[in-house]
Amino acid sequence: MVKLKTGIKSFDDLIGGGIESGSRNILYGLPGTGKTVFAMQFLWQGLKEGETVAYDVMDKPFPRLIAYFKSFGWNIEPYIEKGKFIAIQAFPHFEPYPKDPRVIYFSLDDFEEMKRIDRLISKKHVTRFAAGDFSEQLFSLYDLKYMEPVEDWTINWCHYDNIVNIDIMTAATQKDVTTQRATDLDLNKAHNIFYFRFNEEKCQRELRIVKMEGCQHPLEWIPFKITNKGIELLRK
Repeated sequence: MVKLKTGIKSFDDLIGGGIESGSRNILYGLPGTGKTVFAMQFLWQGLKEGETVAYDVMDKPFPRLIAYFKSFGWNIEPYIEKGKFIAIQAFPHFEPYPKDPRVIYFSLDDFEEMKRIDRLISKKHVTRFAAGDFSEQLFSLYDLKYMEPVEDWTINWCHYDNIVNIDIMTAATQKDVTTQRATDLDLNKAHNIFYFRFNEEKCQRELRIVKMEGCQHPLEWIPFKITNKGIELLRK
């Protein structure tokens, strides 16, 4: 397995050079804590290194995501045209708004269709895949008997096809038992888990490496800032 750089050098130094290919990763935290920027920076780093990447934009209009990338100086449009940035959307399309011809649409309700999309991504030699962000309450809409094979498929897919899979999961402020069970399933099966939070007392964003297989790493919360060039750690 190789290590893929995140694009945040000081973070890569903490984790032995990057995130291991073939791994399932969870970015978990409340809205506005930096999860999506982390994932975007990771994908942008892959594009700079000549890799092909994919993003499940979930319920976001694709032009808005493109603009979000551009706000950090990351122009992904040339990569979209070259087929190096592949966009898929798991949420249903809403009429009367037009479908974006650059996006591959599918439904989370159809496991076989999901597997077909994953195999398509693999055939395009994607090395980095991010999905989200989505609320952890999304999982409560599905029976665990459905979710468990989906999770098992995802873990095997990214492992055998050497894809770093990143899920951006927004923590729910209120959880019922069903939501908690579904979240536990997702976290328990992940290879690597990164928590994000906003420290009200210090008025700063922080991340913590909760779990990272095969790698020594710090356990404390690490402060960072979001600049016009992405995430920068504030750790000395």
